[in-house]
Amino acid sequence: MLAGVLTFLKILGIILLCVIGFILVLLLLILFVPVRYRIDSSIPRTDLEKGFDVEKIYAKVSFSWLLHILSGGIVYPENKQFEVRLFGIRIFPLRKKNEKADNKDNKDEDKPSSGVVEMSNIPESDHVEAAKEEADSVETDTAEAEVSEKEETNPSDEAMAGKESDEEASDEPRSFLDVLWNIIDKVANILETPQNVFEKIQYTISRVCGKISMIKTTIENDIFKRAFDLVKRKLLRIIKMILPDKCNIRLGLGTGDPAQTAELVGIFGAMYPFLFNKVSFEPDFDEKVIEMDAHLKGHITVFTIVYSAAVCFFNKDVKKVIRRFKKILRS
Repeated sequence: MLAGVLTFLKILGIILLCVIGFILVLLLLILFVPVRYRIDSSIPRTDLEKGFDVEKIYAKVSFSWLLHILSGGIVYPENKQFEVRLFGIRIFPLRKKNEKADNKDNKDEDKPSSGVVEMSNIPESDHVEAAKEEADSVETDTAEAEVSEKEETNPSDEAMAGKESDEEASDEPRSFLDVLWNIIDKVANILETPQNVFEKIQYTISRVCGKISMIKTTIENDIFKRAFDLVKRKLLRIIKMILPDKCNIRLGLGTGDPAQTAELVGIFGAMYPFLFNKVSFEPDFDEKVIEMDAHLKGHITVFTIVYSAAVCFFNKDVKKVIRRFKKILRS
C-alpha cells in the first residue's frame, strides 16, 4: 500500500516538474526570442496633377516569431484584414463555423418557392371572416381615438382654469412696500452677481497659480531630474530597439515647382548623415509626381520592454515624482 502511494506521488511530482519546466521554457522564449517584422510598400510613378488613387498603394506588414511558429500580417489592398497564424493555421480572426450553412440558406432563399398559394383557391367563407375582423378593428380604433381626444382636452381645460386663477390673483392690488422691497431685492441680486463671479474667477486663478508654482518647484528638484534622466534613457533604448535594423527606401518626388523641389533637396542633404545607405531621394524638377519603394526589417524583444518598464516602475525617484504629481492634481 505504502509503495503504491509513493509511486503515485513520484509520478505526480514528475508531472508537476515537467509542467513547471514547460512554463519556464515558454516564458524564456517569449522574453528573449525576438519578434521579427517586415514592411514592404510601393507606390508606382503617379502624376499628382491627374489625382492620386489610394488603391494604387501596395503595403504589406508581416511578423514572425520562433521559426515562423507564430506569424501573421496584413496586405493592402488585397487583404485588409489582420491575420494571426499558429503553425500555418489561422487563429485570428476565427473562421465562422456556420459560413457554409449560411451560404446554403442564402442559396435556398434565392430559389423560387414551388408552393405558391393563389387567392383563387381560398374559400369564400375565409374572405367573409377576414372582412368582419377588419371592421371590428376599425371600430375599436375609432373608440380609442375618441377616448384619447377626451383625455387630451381635460388637461388643457385645467390649465386654462389655473391661468385664469393666476390672472385673478395678479390683478389683486399689492401694497407699495411690497413693490419697493421687490425692486430692492432685484437690484441687490444684480449687484451681487458680478461680485460672486469675480470671486470665483479669482479663486480659480489662485488655484491654478498655486498648482503651477508646485509643478515648477517639483521640476526644479533633483529627484525629478534623476527620474527624468532614467525614464529618458530607458525610453530611448526601447525606441532604438524597435527601429528597423535594415532600411532601404527609394523616394522619387516632384512638386511641379523647381524652387520647392530644391528646398526638399536641401532638407534631404541636411539629414543625409542620418539617412546614409537607408534613404535615396530622386528629385524631379519638371513634373509633379511621386514614386516610392520601401523595404524595412526589424525586431522587437519583449525582455527589453519589460526590463525597462520594471526599472522605471520600481525606482524610488520615479515613485516620489508620481506621488508628488498626484498630490498636485488632487489639491
